[in-house]
Amino acid sequence: MLRRHNAELERELDEKRRVETALRESEARYRGIVEDQTELICRFRMDGTLTFVNDIYCRYFEMTREELVGHRFMPMVPEEDGPYLAQQFAKLGPENPIVRTEHRVILPDGSIRWMHWTNRAPLGEGGPLAEFQAIGVDVTDRRLAEDEVRRLNAELELRVADKTRRLEQMVRELSTPLMPVADQVIALPLIGFLDSGRAAAALETVLNGVITHSARTVVLDITGVGIIDSQVADALIRLAKAVNLLGAQVVLTGIQPRIAQTLVAQGIGVGGIVTLRTLKEGIAFALQRGYTASRPSARQVG
Repeated sequence: MLRRHNAELERELDEKRRVETALRESEARYRGIVEDQTELICRFRMDGTLTFVNDIYCRYFEMTREELVGHRFMPMVPEEDGPYLAQQFAKLGPENPIVRTEHRVILPDGSIRWMHWTNRAPLGEGGPLAEFQAIGVDVTDRRLAEDEVRRLNAELELRVADKTRRLEQMVRELSTPLMPVADQVIALPLIGFLDSGRAAAALETVLNGVITHSARTVVLDITGVGIIDSQVADALIRLAKAVNLLGAQVVLTGIQPRIAQTLVAQGIGVGGIVTLRTLKEGIAFALQRGYTASRPSARQVG
């Protein structure tokens, strides 16, 4: 009877030894897998006490396992990142067991790196001894590359915007080509569809031209314009008035029959603006006007 009891006890001890050996081997394999990872791995309780860290975690923060395990440790982060982290960790729970965060950390040498963490909430009911797990990856190179891409995109957008502005300026200049004809005489031939945008550009070009060339007469030729609506006609009248305020006069040439009919039908007058049939007549008028203004009077001669 005693011999049978001892045999059973020996079998139980053998079984226990096999289980313990299997557990040690399993733990060794687990630790080997964990330590071979390139990711930072740690487990910690609710109060921040670390219960496990792998070697790369220790090397990354330049601390020993003895300095970390059993102690409260949180990597230093820039002050402005703190509220974000607190908000993200508050989401961890049974309904949201995994939360991913990406933030900066300050290393012991003062350098700042970017870390991406996958934080897993404890299973079960939790409690003060429940352990959270976090796996971290340094993503500084990726963040720097993204920042560089954003910088290059912003620079490209500025270059495109600048080229677009220059192109628009060239288009405006080509669509409103100002020509100095003679001393104090400038001409602006308009060709194609004349809308309010081109009319505004013409106004700007003419006013600048009057100042630049000290012009007394502006010949505005619309021979190549097939259609003018009431808004454009009103803009041309405003142009003439603005030129007049600068001490110069607008001569409008090349009004086509269809445009004349449109202006009459809409009751739009061009009173105060000299109108002539052709650009040639307009330039001749401007030259004669300049000659008359510069010719000395009889009283001055005597």
